[in-house]
Amino acid sequence: MNIPTHVAFIMDGNGRWAKAKGLARLHGHRRGLDVAERIIDHSLEVGVKYLSLYVFSTENWKRPRSEINNLFALADKYLSRFEKFCADRVRVVVSGEREGLPKGLVDKIADIEQKTKDFNSICVNLCINYGGQKEIVEAAKKLVKQGKELTVEGLKANLYNALPDPDLIVRTGGQKRLSNYLLFQSAYSELAFTDTLWPDFTNEEYDKILADYNRRTRNFGGINGSE
Repeated sequence: MNIPTHVAFIMDGNGRWAKAKGLARLHGHRRGLDVAERIIDHSLEVGVKYLSLYVFSTENWKRPRSEINNLFALADKYLSRFEKFCADRVRVVVSGEREGLPKGLVDKIADIEQKTKDFNSICVNLCINYGGQKEIVEAAKKLVKQGKELTVEGLKANLYNALPDPDLIVRTGGQKRLSNYLLFQSAYSELAFTDTLWPDFTNEEYDKILADYNRRTRNFGGINGSE
């Protein structure tokens, strides 16, 4: 089976899942973290080498402050799992702007990135305070500051992290848009959308999406032998 090297998730539906059950949105986010941890483990099992998760977007600052604080607390909780990262040889990187994040979370990010930098079983890219447009603008600013020409290669070299472009982007929750996620990197990504809310997303559905990806032909703008 042709397993994608890099899978990226837009984990949508936590709030709607909680509302449907008469629960506070925090319960949906907590359940969403549990699912994310399980999907990371399953990605490692099936051979995915890079996994990106859209944790907090630049647009999420519009949410109530209490919900924002809860999301940051959950991110901090995940980043505290160093013993498991060691056991599974999981490298953790974070993409996004550090400015505006709680100092404790920024310190935790720097610490875990340093401690896991040599692990190579899977790289988990947490997109926190992330916006695709902002990433492109910041990469362009770096090139200008360096006095270099604006090129595709130059922009790519100045993104938040040097990772392979995602082969597959999966969005749960029924919406069919990228929502400012990995805009530069997604030029030739395969897309998959599911109505399943993120807290209900299972390993079995993930496997079905991977099987569908395996049946696709990726031409990257060219043609294959049957055309």
